[in-house]
Amino acid sequence: MAMVRLDERVHGTLRALSKAEHRPIGQVIEEAVDRYQKEKFWKEMHDGFTRLRTDPGAWDQYESEAAAWDAMSGDGLANEEPYFTGEVK
Repeated sequence: MAMVRLDERVHGTLRALSKAEHRPIGQVIEEAVDRYQKEKFWKEMHDGFTRLRTDPGAWDQYESEAAAWDAMSGDGLANEEPYFTGEVK
């Protein structure tokens, strides 16, 4: 188990969340870190696409490559049953 120093305000917030949600502080922290990691990933993804779009040649190359992959995504599956039909069984 690792120890981490926290500002008293942050520790108080964690205690309050833990109490309100009836779960240990460690779980509250774990969820917060997981959420932060996901938000950071998607922000970096968004920022990368924004930069890519500023270069018309690079963006055209990306779209061409994506179109090639899209054309192959169903290759060989024409006679397959649909994986998801929306019906609840």
